[in-house]
Amino acid sequence: MAGIDPMAYLEKLSFNLPNLTTNEQIMPVLDELEHLYETLDPEFQHLADQLIDTLRRRLVPDPGHLH
Repeated sequence: MAGIDPMAYLEKLSFNLPNLTTNEQIMPVLDELEHLYETLDPEFQHLADQLIDTLRRRLVPDPGHLH
C-alpha cells in the first residue's frame, strides 16, 4: 500500500465503519486492513486490531462453507 498514510487510512475507515454492513463491503476492506497491519508501527497496531475485530464480528457466515 505504497503512498498510503496508515493513520489517515485508519481514521477514514473508523469514520466509514457504520456504512460497512455486508460481507461484500467488509471483505475488501478487511483484506486491505490486514495488509496494512504489516506496515504499521507496533504502537498503532492495537488500533487496527480493534477495527479488524469489529469487521470480523460483522461478517455473516456463508452457509455454503459451514461444516
